Amino acid sequence: MTQRMLAALGVAFLFGATQATAMAASPAWLSFKQETDEKIAAERSKLKALARQADEAEQAKAAITGMLQQAGTFASFIGDSDAAMAAFDEIEAYDNKRTRRDADDLERLAASRAQDAIPAIVAEARKRQVVILNEAHHVPMHRAFAMQLARELRKIGYTWLACETFSDDPLEKKYVGPHTGYYTQEPVFANFIRDAMATGWKLVPYEHIEEDDDQPHEWRLEHRETGQARKLAERIFAKDPKAKVFIFVGYAHLAEKPGVGHGPGTAMMGAQFKHLTGIDPLTIDQTTMIAHTRAESEHRLFDKALEHAKRSGPFVLRAPRGEYQVFTPYRFAVDMQVVHQRYPIDPQTGRPQWLQTLAGFTAREVPAHLLPNEGKRLVAARPAGQPEDAIPADVVTVEAGKPAPRFMLPPGDYIYSYLE
Repeated sequence: MTQRMLAALGVAFLFGATQATAMAASPAWLSFKQETDEKIAAERSKLKALARQADEAEQAKAAITGMLQQAGTFASFIGDSDAAMAAFDEIEAYDNKRTRRDADDLERLAASRAQDAIPAIVAEARKRQVVILNEAHHVPMHRAFAMQLARELRKIGYTWLACETFSDDPLEKKYVGPHTGYYTQEPVFANFIRDAMATGWKLVPYEHIEEDDDQPHEWRLEHRETGQARKLAERIFAKDPKAKVFIFVGYAHLAEKPGVGHGPGTAMMGAQFKHLTGIDPLTIDQTTMIAHTRAESEHRLFDKALEHAKRSGPFVLRAPRGEYQVFTPYRFAVDMQVVHQRYPIDPQTGRPQWLQTLAGFTAREVPAHLLPNEGKRLVAARPAGQPEDAIPADVVTVEAGKPAPRFMLPPGDYIYSYLE
């Protein structure tokens, strides 16, 4: 078969044998080829332009989500938990993530029995040596729950409190300040740690960050998880093998599955800790079943769980055989899952109701002389007798001509100040 015949057959595939044979044998092929090459070149240019636009869109999205993360975190630091949640909900919207619902979720929910969360956790904690609770770093409500749980765990012999956010020496200056850690700059977290210090907890840092940026993300993540587990083992259990420990982590660090060497995916700190120490921790997720500012950001079972339980505070769901129900994304990875209430703004205080009902704080008026004549200002309540860089017990934003929200504070004396 000649080269001319092969070319004809190739064009015939597109245009039919008769037309292709005629074209291959005539000068029309040259004009056809030139025209087609030009069209292909134009489409290639379009494709490159679209690729550049997609790349630029991804860069813009990354920049926006980075700034939203910072904005949301700082909003939590100044007492604006709604703005913090809204910022992180927008991040989720950019990621276009939606938690799936497993086929048996409704059946498992219907068969479960709601129990108040803290008594149920404490009952299980009596059988264990280690309790690991997670938080979303932009949700101060999670710290209020952790504070209440810590009080009850202390009563049953737990003595070590390890927090992911702690600096290497959180009690270097004997008070909660910028030196204590990053997220402890948020007032509710600071109150949690002050409460822990007052009740005799031993504070332990364990964070481990891999600084080798040349390594891929998966490598750095795995080394962070193993490093955290190793530090917990070295700093607590090497000294006190029978220690009873409360570990407070961010997000998925508590996950027990996938286990070390089992299946795809990174074995997180919870799995690494269990593998390294042989201790089976009680792991509790409280980040999944919470209210959001965007309905699409909420777990699909959240409202159904609230309706099923008919409770006024946080609860867990116990299955007929005694285990606890956990829904995606932590199903099979943790032992228990807390469902938090949908807390509205209290009209009397102008603050979320959980500050009173869950944290147990009481309302105090902002001193009249600190209210602005124009514009806005931040007003802080710092524990009396502590240095000026002590983290405030609460911060509120006040605006001229509008009712001032109230401080929500633990018992004690405070010094009030403002920042324009």
